[in-house]
This record gives sequence, C-alpha cells and structure tokens, in this order.
Amino acid sequence: MNFFLLNKQFNLEDNILWVAKTCYELLDKAYYLDELFNKYIECENVQLNLNLERVLYLALSFLYSLELISIKNNKIEKV
Repeated sequence: MNFFLLNKQFNLEDNILWVAKTCYELLDKAYYLDELFNKYIECENVQLNLNLERVLYLALSFLYSLELISIKNNKIEKV
C-alpha cells in the first residue's frame, strides 16, 4: 500500500508528503535551493508557481524537522 497517495488531495503537487519524498530522492548531492527547485520541476514536468513553491518549502521544512536533510553553506544535502 502506498501511504504517500492516501490523502484528500487529488493533485500530487499539493501533497506535501509526496513532494517531500520526491525532493529527498532528488538529493544525490548538495544543491542550492533554486537548483533543487529547478531539478524538481524538470523531473515532474510542471511549472513553478507560488502554490508549488509554498508546497516545496513546506516539504523541505518537513524533511528538516525529521533531520533527514541539513543545510551547510546555503546548500541542502542528505544527512
């Protein structure tokens, strides 16, 4: 059972857990915030807008609160 899809949101871009999982999988090296956003946009083939940017910030905050990512020299990386 895929627990990332169990949400009332129909659009995957609005699902913070799904976006957090995708961003975590994209972190193969340390990225600046805008580089990670651009990589996510290319991977998911979506356009960046204010709503998606808000969801990306929330997803990264969620990962940071779980101590799965860290920020060093303004770069985001896996722990």
